[in-house]
Amino acid sequence: MIRSNLRRRFLTGIACAIAVIAAAGQAACAGTIQIVISEAGTGGDVIVNLGSGLEGPGTDMNHVTADVLALNSTLDALGYDFHFNALGAVANSPGVPGPAVLDLTGQVFRTTSGGDKTIQIDASQNDYATLAGQPGTLHNFITSNFSGPPAGNSQTGTSYFNTSNGLDDTAGALSTLPRVDLPPGGSGSAPDIGVPSTTVFSLTDRVVVTLGPDANPPLDQFTHHTEVAAVPEPVSIGLMSTALPIVIVGMIWNRRRRSASR
Repeated sequence: MIRSNLRRRFLTGIACAIAVIAAAGQAACAGTIQIVISEAGTGGDVIVNLGSGLEGPGTDMNHVTADVLALNSTLDALGYDFHFNALGAVANSPGVPGPAVLDLTGQVFRTTSGGDKTIQIDASQNDYATLAGQPGTLHNFITSNFSGPPAGNSQTGTSYFNTSNGLDDTAGALSTLPRVDLPPGGSGSAPDIGVPSTTVFSLTDRVVVTLGPDANPPLDQFTHHTEVAAVPEPVSIGLMSTALPIVIVGMIWNRRRRSASR
């Protein structure tokens, strides 16, 4: 009996050690977060990530903060009509045990005159592993806060889920419907949607901001939150509800057995 208990404890210890090693391995395989900025008619996209030269202090695999002085200088050189007072993104890849989260936040303002102009800001992260063996739901939530002349100002926010695990990959992705927030701003989310079980996936936040000409200047302070949570399968829930009474009965039986042996 003593040997049996010792063997059981030994095997339990091995299982715990394996679980710790597995968890450590998952934490080590986090992807690389990045922000991609684009505006039609300019000299090209601008990428902010670790090693781009446009990142600020604290940037790592799951956090990126823009050096706005360097970023705005680059935007000017490429012919953009916008500057940023702040820009950053945070993720929790691999998102285990969950939920998987990606947040984008910033403050953008118009720097030129003329008609309305639109800028797109994408934050993306990959190597999430929240949905191994079970499906999930995709949720998005955005806020906008405009200042300056209201004419022409708008914002949309879309969340993308992609089993390709590619950064900034929205081709064929499941996404929420964009929510449009007009001045003076507001907050809200599109309806949650179901996403399939997959061993690994990527997330992308897309914020599209349109601002009128530089007068005050017009400004938008925005946030975008994307979240993917696993949904327990009905079979698993049924098994849990069936097994719980058996466990309780077993505990009672063991207690009575011990009492009888004394």
